[in-house]
Amino acid sequence: MKNYSKEQETSFAIGFFSVIQLLERHPEKVVSIYVAEDGIESEGYRKILSMVPKNRIIVSSKAIERISKKENGHVMAEFRKWQEDLSPKEDHLVMVNPMDKGNLGNAMRSLLAFGFHDLAVIEPCADIFDPKTVRASMGALFHIRVERFPSFEAYLAKYSRNYYPFVLRKAKPMHEVSFLSPLALVFGNEAAGLPETIDNENNVRIEQSDEVDSLNLTTSIAIALYRLRMDRGY
Repeated sequence: MKNYSKEQETSFAIGFFSVIQLLERHPEKVVSIYVAEDGIESEGYRKILSMVPKNRIIVSSKAIERISKKENGHVMAEFRKWQEDLSPKEDHLVMVNPMDKGNLGNAMRSLLAFGFHDLAVIEPCADIFDPKTVRASMGALFHIRVERFPSFEAYLAKYSRNYYPFVLRKAKPMHEVSFLSPLALVFGNEAAGLPETIDNENNVRIEQSDEVDSLNLTTSIAIALYRLRMDRGY
């Protein structure tokens, strides 16, 4: 069992919840399943046994520890990576140069939590399939469509639509903005935010008190997705 690298064709889902989500949504992509010795008496293991033949499961705590490092994980699935187009009819979340794997995974989780399924990621960016990203998504990665682009311009060339950059400069308060679908909610890097070249007449800001400098990226994304969900009447 080799350590994960971005260049390899497979990745790993760690933990019972993520593995079960993978088996439910993309069973054809699963290569192998590993379970730790202390996990074979668990309810999660019995659930997995109901989904795959026992001869496809390898009992090996060492394999899981090698990939999960310090994280606790009683089960792990190796799966083949894939590429997928976004839906041209649905609203999109666009993340420009997200570099933190935890933030990227948490954004996927918020996307799914509020009823949306399309994420565009502008490179350079954190690895979508890194086990840390997969773990942070809590299985959401297996329910959404994710497509990578070399630039924001490349994204717009493929999916021409209204887009709403979330920035602090020259922006309307979110409660004053009418979101017209199909649309893209656009968020920038954790440290640098969005470049001014992406600004347009739809710039949006989330109002906050002067007692904090700014909101966390994933908090801002969750607020925006919740507002869009309310607008759509979900």
